[in-house]
Amino acid sequence: MRKSRGFEGELIIEVPKMAVTNCEELPLIRSLFISRMGFYPKALHHYYQRPAGISQVILLYCTDGKGWIRIEDENINMQAGELFVIPTGIPHSYGADAKNPWSIYWFHLNGSQGNDAAYAIMGSENQPFRAVQVGFSDERNVVFKQIATTFLKGYSAANLLLANLSLPYYLSTFIAPEHFSHNNNITPQINATDRAVKFMQDNLSHAITLDNIAQSAHLSISFFSRKFKQDTGYAPIEYFNHLRIQKACQLLHFSDLRINEVASRIGIDDPFYFSRLFKQQMGVSPVHYRKNKGTDVH
Repeated sequence: MRKSRGFEGELIIEVPKMAVTNCEELPLIRSLFISRMGFYPKALHHYYQRPAGISQVILLYCTDGKGWIRIEDENINMQAGELFVIPTGIPHSYGADAKNPWSIYWFHLNGSQGNDAAYAIMGSENQPFRAVQVGFSDERNVVFKQIATTFLKGYSAANLLLANLSLPYYLSTFIAPEHFSHNNNITPQINATDRAVKFMQDNLSHAITLDNIAQSAHLSISFFSRKFKQDTGYAPIEYFNHLRIQKACQLLHFSDLRINEVASRIGIDDPFYFSRLFKQQMGVSPVHYRKNKGTDVH
């Protein structure tokens, strides 16, 4: 990937290795689930080349600007309102237009039905690759945000199910775009757990305590801890550490900060502890993650 400092307003969600393993064991989603997702607005210099393809299906949805994809020795231009899905193991490269760079929503999809989903959207396996015109939909964007928000709340079995069971609905907006409206107003209900998660997200650079988090939810520590684990599947501090590592993934992916600087940005003064925590959640060290982000990852 050429761009190293990120795109203003970008989003990237790395599903931890432990959570991916859990997805593989959950009957309702193991055949099709998300391993990575994100949004890159006005992604100038965005570029990837994968000579052997990868083991996940890649979905690219362009909502603004232009880009290109090279696949099977063919150059395909993409513009706003178009979608392209790359099946597993297909050599490819793609990038943003130099003068009018694309804004893209993207997913990496795992599971035995990944390619089935790709061909359901793009056409049969025997058809030539092409960009598919799918237009725009507020409803589609709402579903994307719901999936992302669910992952950002943690990786309990309930959250993994909710996020990934929303995926087929999201994909259906591409398969039958004419059935989806352009207006969808949703007013979320804010409860104690939501307040606590918002507090955590706003304080990722600080070493906050369980007492701090409970106070943000206006509950006693004991009652809050029980309710939070019931709602999310995680103890509050464990959950906070998941959010920290998620932020660290973004910093490693989008910035040139040194490892100790990344640790400091998420409120961890000890880089060795940070490395242990990162590897525990992501399955690789921060150094390995950064070194390999442009090969077999998005």
